[in-house]
Amino acid sequence: MLTDKFIFSIHRILGLVAGLFIIMLTLTGSVLVLDSQVDALLNPEVTKIEPGSNRQSTDALLTTVRQRYPEATLLNLRLYAGEADRAVRAELKEKGERIWVYLNPYTGTVLGTREREASFVRRARELHENLLWEPFGGYIMGLVGICLLGSVLTGTWYYRKSLLSVFSIGVRWKKSRRIVYADIHKYLGVVALLFMTLMSCTGIFFHWEQIERAFGDQPDRPKTEAAIPTVNAVDTYLSQSQQAIPGLVADLISFPESADRPLVVRGNTPESNRMLGRFTAAVEFDAATGKQQKVFRAEDADAEYKMEHIFEELHFGRFGGVVTQFLWIFFALSTAIVTLTGLLIWWIKR
Repeated sequence: MLTDKFIFSIHRILGLVAGLFIIMLTLTGSVLVLDSQVDALLNPEVTKIEPGSNRQSTDALLTTVRQRYPEATLLNLRLYAGEADRAVRAELKEKGERIWVYLNPYTGTVLGTREREASFVRRARELHENLLWEPFGGYIMGLVGICLLGSVLTGTWYYRKSLLSVFSIGVRWKKSRRIVYADIHKYLGVVALLFMTLMSCTGIFFHWEQIERAFGDQPDRPKTEAAIPTVNAVDTYLSQSQQAIPGLVADLISFPESADRPLVVRGNTPESNRMLGRFTAAVEFDAATGKQQKVFRAEDADAEYKMEHIFEELHFGRFGGVVTQFLWIFFALSTAIVTLTGLLIWWIKR
């Protein structure tokens, strides 16, 4: 029989197995919720600029990049639309390394470069997703997500008769350490209950996709030895994209990494549903001929695409701007405290 004692044992075991991982996930996840802001805060010398009156053309900025790095492959250009005090960032691949080059869009000055994989935010993401041990760390993180979900469900069942009473009892600070830790554990556990359930379910989903990609049948793409076309007149592509999608605010230009790949202009419109991803509209072009190939709107995508991006927005709390981002950080830190107090209770009672 599934007695309360047995359920509590499962709850404790799952919490102990996943505890330190969960604390790490909540801390790195808090960073990733504000990844762009954190990166700008840590690197103001290359990310922040004094707004000017006139921005240089995109083609002029790319000319500067190509003159400075003639042997590098241009991967993408992040425009940071809507952020007048933010530098434009070009991502290049040179000698097998990915580097970020920052430019002042008003003067065309190169502000500096950074190695992408060495950046704090990228390292935090790799730690969060796969423990810096791809792909095996990702499998471990998937199991941690299952443990978190199991811990939430068993804890909810065990305390089912007194869940809401935690708000009337509060935290009895004058009692013993074990009781104080238990009160904090239960109080914040109820406060962050839905959040923890959401994080575990979406996390499991992402890592299951990773396993599918690793072991599933991937379509073979024909190899081509053709040279990657040099893309010019990017401002023309931006103009055509805005004609194809009225109101489009372009924010990212992805350049072809091989001869058979398109140039893609990505961004959003005022009507974009932010629950459907960071970029909800895109226009693809044949990089060799300049011909428009495809117009994409996330609202018209299939159910699988929508589900994936809705889960991502829910996981990182970006859909509601600063309000949801700070709410997600609060709940993430609450989850960390729930886990830490659970470990302390076990330590005291062991």
